[in-house]
Amino acid sequence: MKSHADKIKHTVTTIEKTIGTVKRYLQLTIVIATKQRANDNVMPRMRAKVSAGSPPSCHASTAENRKTLR
Repeated sequence: MKSHADKIKHTVTTIEKTIGTVKRYLQLTIVIATKQRANDNVMPRMRAKVSAGSPPSCHASTAENRKTLR
């Protein structure tokens, strides 16, 4: 009788853990999707700035500065 109760308790605990894991996964998925949507508005501005002629990185600007000094 006791081993049967232990098996049922283990099964219930496993189910509860699985439900908790699924809930956590859904929460993270929603948060990540929301953050990505918020960041989508910023990205086109950065691309426009790079295409306008500004150097894409500090390495490029350093190389340009060295060329002008020579």
